[in-house]
Amino acid sequence: MTQNTPHSPQKWFNLEEIFFSEVDHRLLEQLRSKLEVAQTAEQIMQVTGITDQKLAEAMAQLNISVETLAAFRLAPLVVVAWADDRIDNNERFIITRAAEKAGLKPEDSAMELLNAWTQKRPPDALFETWCAYAKALKESLTEVHRKQLRKEILQQVHDVAEAAGGILGFGSISPSEKKVIEQIEEVLA
Repeated sequence: MTQNTPHSPQKWFNLEEIFFSEVDHRLLEQLRSKLEVAQTAEQIMQVTGITDQKLAEAMAQLNISVETLAAFRLAPLVVVAWADDRIDNNERFIITRAAEKAGLKPEDSAMELLNAWTQKRPPDALFETWCAYAKALKESLTEVHRKQLRKEILQQVHDVAEAAGGILGFGSISPSEKKVIEQIEEVLA
């Protein structure tokens, strides 16, 4: 019969087994997560033409997938809306309308992600990663397409910023929104 007193060898063996089982499980989960990030990053690189592995991995770590890239394209709108530390219904409406114009449907995972970003502030890494993505995308576009993309994004972020301020909710851009818009302009210049 095995003794199971606090100092018995069997008790220590059981504790070691539990500890190493938990460590193995965590390591296995970390390995799976890294593998999933690497696979998603590879898919992102294939679809977007991005050649920067670190950028693609940063996007994958933000749970951006090939299916949710359309929402990621609209990230600057969300960042401008959160510039005042809250999103109002007018801003949410403008963001949703921009998503619909981009072809997103309510049942799309990209729309679900976008809606989540308008309900709970996304991490700062989202905007930082979008800036890196925009710079990489800019390099792969012709001058005409670059100007068109810049014009479209800047119009959309201005629409979002103006949605919450001014008379009856339209027309005024706050200083914090203006600062974010200036950052977007710089990235797209």
